[in-house]
Amino acid sequence: MASERLLILQPHNWALRRDHGMMLYYNREYGKAVQELSICMAFAPEEEAEILEPFVEKLHLMRLESSWKSLGHAGRLTVP
Repeated sequence: MASERLLILQPHNWALRRDHGMMLYYNREYGKAVQELSICMAFAPEEEAEILEPFVEKLHLMRLESSWKSLGHAGRLTVP
């Protein structure tokens, strides 16, 4: 992916990392998306990190649910 090459050149550019993470999300690569967006939050301004935080938390849950289903479990994973 071209965005991966850009991140090699500018690893601390939070906007590039955010966009790359969102592309991974749209490709349903939830594990990689969580990783990239979590790193992005570390470099992003506080206001941007606050916006991303709820999305990344939901993405964590989607990742868990995806792995739950891949193990052959039916239904939704619920957290009490």
